[in-house]
Amino acid sequence: MTRPTALACLTSTLLLGGCVSVSNQLADARTYEQEGMLREAHARYSEVYERRHRNVEAHIGMQRTAQAWLDRLESEASGHYLSGTLDRADKAYADADQYAARMQREGLSLVRDPLLPVRRREARQQSADALYEQAETAFRTDRFGEAEQLAAQVLRLQPDRREAEHLRKLAQLEPRYREGLRAEELGLWRDAYHRYKQVTDRDPAYREAWTRMEHARLQASYSLAYVPVFDTTPYSDLWGTRLQPGAAEMALAGAVRQAIVDLDDPLIMLIDRENTEQLLAEQQRTMNGTFDDAHVAEAGKLMGARYVLACRMTRYDEVLTRQAEVQLQVIDAETGRIQLAETIRVTRHELDKGNTRAQLVDLAAKRIAARIAGFDPYAK
Repeated sequence: MTRPTALACLTSTLLLGGCVSVSNQLADARTYEQEGMLREAHARYSEVYERRHRNVEAHIGMQRTAQAWLDRLESEASGHYLSGTLDRADKAYADADQYAARMQREGLSLVRDPLLPVRRREARQQSADALYEQAETAFRTDRFGEAEQLAAQVLRLQPDRREAEHLRKLAQLEPRYREGLRAEELGLWRDAYHRYKQVTDRDPAYREAWTRMEHARLQASYSLAYVPVFDTTPYSDLWGTRLQPGAAEMALAGAVRQAIVDLDDPLIMLIDRENTEQLLAEQQRTMNGTFDDAHVAEAGKLMGARYVLACRMTRYDEVLTRQAEVQLQVIDAETGRIQLAETIRVTRHELDKGNTRAQLVDLAAKRIAARIAGFDPYAK
């Protein structure tokens, strides 16, 4: 008989050592499994399976421990659903879903608990019912913010629950409607209009919001005419022959009108008559460099406006200092009283490269329009 060579002996020893290593790993995995350390056991079975692809015992161990771990996660979720602790139940439910999906990617098909979705649905239903009852109570006792939050929680549990969506909308609209009523009582028609509009934007048929909004609009709206006041004296030294007298005022007039139109404010009725330019030319001729409130009020009457926005440039330089200063006044055309007076300034630091005059006029016009947007002639 031929004696074994050294290479054959070494090969036999390595194979035997490998078998011993696999046996030890399988034994470790079984020990972990018996001790309830399912994730550790699954990891050991997986190591053997990856090293010995055809090791049936390792694959069976992987399947068994994965199923046991999934059962544990689903049992935990069921327990929380039965006890009403939804947050913890949903977390365990999500963990179970993620684990089952990961095992499926690894080639293991696990059996899911068919009763778990039923328990989940019942638990969410019970919690939603309780929250909805609390929301109704909060609404009936005028705790609208709390009612809205509770209704939102119901919708997170049951997105298709129409009664909860309706209650949430009521909780949002009713306080705004009541704020509108209160503003009416105080004669704050602009505030009342905006409160009612917030309601009608969401639900045009909500109570009497539309009718009350229209009534508030009629009370709060006013007619406004723009009258530039020409005063060319301060510019002669700055402009010389660079700019015709009144050119800056006329440019500003057009920009202010457009800026007020862009406000899209239904409470401001901007008067824009065909003969406005002729009227302004007459104002330029008769005012002779003076800022006369009486003349401005008369101009507003001629244009059919209740209030007049008068703007006078007190400083303008588009060459050296690159700045503009406009004195604005809102005058009651009927009484001649000044309702609003303010100075608008634009400095060179606010300008970009490009047409200086266009930027000065545009910025000043937008600031004037912003002041008009906040003007309420009926505020007490």
